[in-house]
Amino acid sequence: MSTTDETPQQLTSAAGTLIADRYRILERIGRGGLADVYSATDEALGREVALKIFRPEYASAADLRRQQDEVRILATRSHPSLVTLFDAISDTEGHAVLVLEYVKGSDVRERLRSGAIAAPAVAAIGADIARALAYLHGAGVVHRDVSPANILLPESAASGVAAKLTDLGIARLVDDAKVTATGTVIGTASYLSPEQAAGRPLTAATDVYSLGLVLLECLTGRREFPGTAVESATARLSRDPRVPESLGAAWGDLLRAMTARDPAVRLPAADAAVRLSALLAQEAPTPGPTAVLPAPDEVPTAPMAARDVTTTLPPTVLLPTEGERTEAAPARDAARPASPGRPTSRRRRRTIAIILVLDAVAAVVAVILTIGALAGSAQPTPDPVGSYPAVGGTLGTHLKQLEHQVSTSYAP
Repeated sequence: MSTTDETPQQLTSAAGTLIADRYRILERIGRGGLADVYSATDEALGREVALKIFRPEYASAADLRRQQDEVRILATRSHPSLVTLFDAISDTEGHAVLVLEYVKGSDVRERLRSGAIAAPAVAAIGADIARALAYLHGAGVVHRDVSPANILLPESAASGVAAKLTDLGIARLVDDAKVTATGTVIGTASYLSPEQAAGRPLTAATDVYSLGLVLLECLTGRREFPGTAVESATARLSRDPRVPESLGAAWGDLLRAMTARDPAVRLPAADAAVRLSALLAQEAPTPGPTAVLPAPDEVPTAPMAARDVTTTLPPTVLLPTEGERTEAAPARDAARPASPGRPTSRRRRRTIAIILVLDAVAAVVAVILTIGALAGSAQPTPDPVGSYPAVGGTLGTHLKQLEHQVSTSYAP
């Protein structure tokens, strides 16, 4: 929106002023071609709101009274990506005042001062605004002024949206005949649709065209139709927007479909929202694989003794039996020279074998006790001299072999 010099009348709305015995002005937060915007406190509800106070040449209390039906319709529009219109009132000087939802943050116009915006962010902004427009168009409302200054970017992620569209229905609240008489065109010149620039009847397609120009500027960092209002309007009547090939085929096809000069073939807002959402999904970073843990009710609860534990325990090493040791001893002794200090008696070798067997049995018993404790089973403590607990699988077979070895070793 264009800016004009301030007048003494506008300066009367200073900080601390109470509007309609309810709204206390805090500070001015914006200025457009038709009105000034202030943050204020709603002293009745204790919340912060935004007040849009129109200049007297564009809207007055009498204008609002003529438009009360329109105000009531707009006040009932509610969407996550629309700035809510709470009320329409007038101040003591007769200026028309709209009471709006206060959104803390910046807008797209401010963001573009730093250059082009990353494509994923543009897709998120565009999808939110396109969904809001589809909602409005379904209710028979045309916004008429989709521009960077009217797309707010909430500072907090708590809102759940990337962008909110404001200035809903401003053009309808202002007396069109009065505006036409003063030579003013409702809407921001650089983003008018061809039919707006030519003064033809408007449909929902005009908002889609304006949004397409905004998204193109966000991606390139440059305004497609700059210059004065006359230069800008003449340019869009004679040519389509130039969409750089560097944006890729998906973006190019979408932007050309949104900015077709013929409104009859222009992409509807709902379809634009779907395609922008798809672009966002394609351009968003792909998360890495996530390990899926079993649900609590999927964890096995059977006793450990009833399961095959060979997959979680190292294999049991079997010691040779007494007969195997006796037959193998001559071969080992023949291959190894005798040493004067090495014990060679049969009794000594039997003692060593018994100690090794008992150590192995004790280790296996300790493993069984630990497994039983982890499984919560109340198994009796194994007796190394008597029988061992019944264990299934390979481990049970190994325990039977060890039991046999111990019995044989203790035999006279």
